[in-house]
Amino acid sequence: MPKFDLESIPRINHCLLPTPLILMERLTEHLGKANVFVKRDDLTGMAFGGNKNRKLEFLLADALLKGSHVVLTEGALTSNHCLQTAACCARIGLDCELILSDSVIGDQITGNILLDQILDVKIHRVKSSSDRKQRMEEIAEVLQDEGKVPYIIPTGGSTKLGALGYVLFMKEIAEQSEEMNLTFDYLVFPTGSAGTQAGIVLGKKLYYPEIETMGIGVGDGREEVIAEVQKIVSEFQEEWSLDLAIRDTDIVVLEGYYGQGYGDPSKDMIDVVKLIAQLEGIFLDPVYNGKAMVGLIDLISHEEIPVDSNVLFLHSGGGPAIFSYADAFSKK
Repeated sequence: MPKFDLESIPRINHCLLPTPLILMERLTEHLGKANVFVKRDDLTGMAFGGNKNRKLEFLLADALLKGSHVVLTEGALTSNHCLQTAACCARIGLDCELILSDSVIGDQITGNILLDQILDVKIHRVKSSSDRKQRMEEIAEVLQDEGKVPYIIPTGGSTKLGALGYVLFMKEIAEQSEEMNLTFDYLVFPTGSAGTQAGIVLGKKLYYPEIETMGIGVGDGREEVIAEVQKIVSEFQEEWSLDLAIRDTDIVVLEGYYGQGYGDPSKDMIDVVKLIAQLEGIFLDPVYNGKAMVGLIDLISHEEIPVDSNVLFLHSGGGPAIFSYADAFSKK
């Protein structure tokens, strides 16, 4: 088993790091209870920024080491992960093909799908998210028959290797906390495909054990997300011979804040996106961060996060997706 040494693991430096960590002064005053800070991972740099860029630093380094010619990945039509993968592949000269499923908001050529087209990345469309993996595997077989070496990245880059991006993130916020002479009590973030949360859970144990981490579900079932986090955590520890004594209680996924489901533009989300824009000049995307902020505000308002706590919110990016929801915002 390889020894875990974060600095020695192959990595491509795509991101502008460290990302800023700032107090949301007007939101804190508006809520009048906890002190709310934001970690601006919407400013990681590539393709309008976002959390997936951190994962791709490790995943695409692995693709190059394996001699891959083309990267395959999949997601929803408005997928931030797919856009960031395509952009990072362009930067290092790898071909990229995307498998995208239909969206609850229709087929407007705007937001991330417009940017995918500007990148001239090859897109394969399927009807349902349940069809994406099989289609991706079929495409990989065709590429192999053509003598090419495909590299498959699953939804959200959620693998033991992708999780390294958010292990590094936890090291980064621990260092920023020390520089600020400030300890964060809670880290709140959106959780979906589980890779970001797996990295956070692992990184907490390694670098910031005193912080409590809370994932806000954005559409997938709670038990499904927890099971996927557990799987990635287990594979990660096995790969690097670690025993971090991670318990079930370390993996917190809160439901009830995503409306009718993944990507559905709930009224609460729309109201909160407008609130944060008008108080802080920060735009949250409608699929992940808008819904996670609904959860954060509710937890603070009901004092499930105690008064005077220092709370850090992960803004995981995805801003271009907001343009795909123009009709939802204009009706409210």
